[in-house]
Amino acid sequence: MKLLNLILWVGQFGFSAIFPTLLFLMLGAWLHAKFSWGLWVIWVLGILGVLTSIQTTKACWKSLKKAADELSPPKDRSVSFNDHT
Repeated sequence: MKLLNLILWVGQFGFSAIFPTLLFLMLGAWLHAKFSWGLWVIWVLGILGVLTSIQTTKACWKSLKKAADELSPPKDRSVSFNDHT
């Protein structure tokens, strides 16, 4: 079940990387067409979308890394014959 959860996190990672940029660009294109604003609104919202995508991707990456670390078995640090000092 934990492996399935990890696979779902991978899909969420891709969604978090793409969706904010597309949403902000579509909003900028709609504002440009509806209210006849200049192309600057598309550029500003596009940059804002990319910055938002970077931020959400970083947060999602940290959560994905944490979930992967919880899935991996703990490392046994017992001292063996050749390991002691």
